[in-house]
Amino acid sequence: MDYRCPLCGVDLGKRRIAQAVVVRMETECAQCKSVIRLNVHRAEEIVVLLAFGTVVALAVLAHRWQSHGLALAAFGAAMLGALALPLLERTYLRHWPRYAPKADA
Repeated sequence: MDYRCPLCGVDLGKRRIAQAVVVRMETECAQCKSVIRLNVHRAEEIVVLLAFGTVVALAVLAHRWQSHGLALAAFGAAMLGALALPLLERTYLRHWPRYAPKADA
């Protein structure tokens, strides 16, 4: 994933954790102070929704049937979902720009 600012080109990938957490979908570039938005790829949305839906469905079934195996499967699905996004970033979204200029409304 390309973590450079779309306006000034500075690498924003090595930011502190406090700055990396984006409450809104917008943040400020540390170098040029311009407002940029998080550029989320459709594949990221699909992976997150599928992983979350799988975990919720397995957890509900595990609770309903009191199954330790299904609870373990829900935990495994949560771990696979957490692993899927970094793998997606390093393979399919290697050149996808993480940030885009803020679109003025």
